[in-house]
Amino acid sequence: METHQSVQTGFSRIAEALGDPIREAMVSALADGKALPAGELAAVAGISPQSASAHLQKLVDARVLSVWAQGRFRYYRIRDDDVAALIENLVDLAAKSHGARKRALPAEQLRKSRTCYHHLAGQLGVLLSNALIRRRLVAIDGRGGHVTEQGLAWCRAEAIEFDPAQQPQLRLCNDWTERVPHLAGPFANAVLARLLDTRCVAPHRIPRALRITDRGRAFFDRLGVQVPF
Repeated sequence: METHQSVQTGFSRIAEALGDPIREAMVSALADGKALPAGELAAVAGISPQSASAHLQKLVDARVLSVWAQGRFRYYRIRDDDVAALIENLVDLAAKSHGARKRALPAEQLRKSRTCYHHLAGQLGVLLSNALIRRRLVAIDGRGGHVTEQGLAWCRAEAIEFDPAQQPQLRLCNDWTERVPHLAGPFANAVLARLLDTRCVAPHRIPRALRITDRGRAFFDRLGVQVPF
């Protein structure tokens, strides 16, 4: 009798780790790139610290989260950009499914501007990405890309601390509210870090949401972009 061997890629382990509402809540709480202790993640998920430990270990074992100890606390964060992109794509897929069932739209402020791991997302993130591409400060090739010489000069002019040796320098990330890509990766992370440091954008009371300031409008004006909100 002929037998067939299945080809296993290993993604079932990741899917199992993410396929639980408690672990989904924990991962969502880390989606803006920050690190949180186990106790705070337990509170977010509404479970005891003892129960949280098992859930967090499952996420670490599946290489979704990384963990390090500081004193008597253990801090957890999303492992890397690749995992963050996976989470954003899953959120995008879930949003499309919810839309088909006529679920409520996301908070308007989240749609306008928010963090996605360490980079800018929402309408403001898409406006930024389009402007950088249009002005040839970045060049896109498939799902990746690089910063051009003009882009490096722009970074110096805007005091954006970006190391071009980091590879890949940037990539496209699906925006779950705008349904078009925004920029992610080390370059996009450096731009958001500068926007936060200079108070061009500031945290909103809604988690992950950002509000643009007058300094931020001036930054976008220099890129030839008028922010419509």
